[in-house]
Amino acid sequence: MKGIALSEVVRIADQLFPFSQAEPWDNCGIQIGDPSDHVEAIAFSLDAIPETVAFAADNSCGLLVSHHPVIFEPIRSITPDSLVGRTLLHAARRGVGILSLHTNLDSARGGLNDHLAEIIGLEDIVTPTPALCARFGRLPTGTRISRVAEKLSTALNISGIRVIAREDLPVKKVFCVTGSGMGYLKEALAYNADLMVTGDVRYHDAREALEMGIPVIDAGHYGLEKIAVKLLSSAFLEQFTKLGIHVTCVPCRLEKDPFQIYIPSGGS
Repeated sequence: MKGIALSEVVRIADQLFPFSQAEPWDNCGIQIGDPSDHVEAIAFSLDAIPETVAFAADNSCGLLVSHHPVIFEPIRSITPDSLVGRTLLHAARRGVGILSLHTNLDSARGGLNDHLAEIIGLEDIVTPTPALCARFGRLPTGTRISRVAEKLSTALNISGIRVIAREDLPVKKVFCVTGSGMGYLKEALAYNADLMVTGDVRYHDAREALEMGIPVIDAGHYGLEKIAVKLLSSAFLEQFTKLGIHVTCVPCRLEKDPFQIYIPSGGS
């Protein structure tokens, strides 16, 4: 069978990464599009923005599957005055639907946080309660913070990683959560973690972590989640193949970290 209805893509997405596992505040699912629309090619991206919508359209994809949703809060108007408005207008004009799989991809088995735990090398991995999108596990004895940072930098091709710690201590118990995870600091402490790995750490959160005595590795939001593009495209392609559905899956490789590291050349 060639092509698939958008509604069927949603059904398959729910099988792979159940929407029931999304956080209550999240807005996973169809952002724009008609469930009855038929698509023969799907693009995959981290963000749904005008550039990735254009990529989808330029590659004859009738659907863009993104990790981050376009719409988080109620909107009063759709105009070019905001990024949300520009994205939705561009999608409508170019005939591209948008489906977002956010915290359900974070939480689900085989999702982003399972992948992160694997990169770190965790063993005896559990899903903390109530932080279902996080993972907790153990490292071999003697593993130091710097070694974990090196693993992340190499595996995820991250040029700069921030470490919040008073010294390069050996760590055993690790609490990890992709994206912005400092809201789970108390859960990490409840699990007696001696290292937290996440992104988007704010200054005062870093101070609090130091005060509480838990080292934190901040590998960046983009750095930890850019792998979502490959993860999503591979998962859908495998499922389509199993079902005998012929749909082209196109990972978008245009996106870059919005934060660029500037290193002064020095001089007198």
